[in-house]
Amino acid sequence: MIRAILLCFVSLTSALAGKPNVIFILADDLGRETLECYGGESYSTPNLNRLAEEGSRFEACYATPMCSPTRCMLMTGRHNFRNYTQWARMDFDQPTLGRQMKRGGYDTAVFGKWHLGGWDGPPFGPNIIGFDRYVSWNYEVVVAEQGIAGNQFWKTEVQEDGRQFRLDGYGPAYYEKAALDFIRGHPAAEGKPFFIYYPLVHAHRPFVPGENDEATDQERIAKRGDPKWFPDMVAYIDGTVGKVLRVLEETGQLENTVVFFSADNGTDNVSEAKGLTSRWRGIEVEGGKYLPTELGANVPMLVRGPGVSAGRVLKKPVDFTDVMPTLCAIAEVEIPGETDGEDLWPMLQGGPEDNHDGLAFTWGVYEHSSKKYKDPRMYSGELQHFVRDERWKLSSNGDLFDLEQDWQELAPLDEGTQGEVRKRLGARLDALRGSEPKLW
Repeated sequence: MIRAILLCFVSLTSALAGKPNVIFILADDLGRETLECYGGESYSTPNLNRLAEEGSRFEACYATPMCSPTRCMLMTGRHNFRNYTQWARMDFDQPTLGRQMKRGGYDTAVFGKWHLGGWDGPPFGPNIIGFDRYVSWNYEVVVAEQGIAGNQFWKTEVQEDGRQFRLDGYGPAYYEKAALDFIRGHPAAEGKPFFIYYPLVHAHRPFVPGENDEATDQERIAKRGDPKWFPDMVAYIDGTVGKVLRVLEETGQLENTVVFFSADNGTDNVSEAKGLTSRWRGIEVEGGKYLPTELGANVPMLVRGPGVSAGRVLKKPVDFTDVMPTLCAIAEVEIPGETDGEDLWPMLQGGPEDNHDGLAFTWGVYEHSSKKYKDPRMYSGELQHFVRDERWKLSSNGDLFDLEQDWQELAPLDEGTQGEVRKRLGARLDALRGSEPKLW
């Protein structure tokens, strides 16, 4: 009996000494103003608060203010102007997170909203770029039938490991179960790490009821929902994070798993989301989706895991290109030469922020529409490009904002002011936008 216990202890110790598991949870259309740990006052988010308390919180993490280009940037570690040309479709002939984690010896899986294409025929998109398992849906099909057969929440068409079927119930619960079962299938004693990319369905429109809400079938499969369900959707996100943490605890893997939580862009503000506001840091704010603003492109980023500083707030700006090199460092594999980002792992492990470049990039237009994000080559002359450091944010059209004094970006500073800042940030922006490859 004692020998068995010792063998179990040795096995567990060996597993914990190896490479950590990685779970990257990506919410859909969830701005920082909805999280209590970022100063949100409208919704209760205890599990996300726990991530911030037991891990580190980034104060300035930049995505694109639209979903598909953000996901492309996340999967490749490259800025969108290098590799993004088509909505909901990605060029798979490049280094990807899935492939890199596979090279590091990880079992890989994706559960939820893919939105990168590759459903035309086998092998399908997730398999092509390095994911062993997937449970998702074909974005183009689901959008075409939205409100008729169902939507991405209810009665959706599911793609799962080479088979396609109609799900009768609640899609998010199906993806959640698949993710939790995947974790349970990799007990700590086995020692082989896993990487889960978990892009949540929530809180994208339509705002519809969850599986425990009393509602009609028509409310569930609606093409246009009701903002009264939005708080429930935020609660569902927080609850899913809590379930992931509990299963990691139950299987003895919590302290050997790096959990990331972020979002692809800010909260929606059109259709049934028009007029939706949340109380944030003492004021009412609308969601910033579509807009390259602090509420549109600056998204939450929480990281908890072995060695990650607890309760730390990181102020150096980062962007989604930094995820690829960071996960490569965790997996102990070479960072692809094409990557634009920087490895944040030393900083997350308690290292000084000054070792990070501290400059983030995003792009977009000030329009409440996805049109110009869907084909950036067609509208390249109308797009604005932005760089920011801890205080200043500069646009390619010359607008400069002091985010310490004007975080809402209500009034750009006069052209003749802050010459040194304009010169410094302008040179960095010009160098980045002038570098190759560049598709638009």
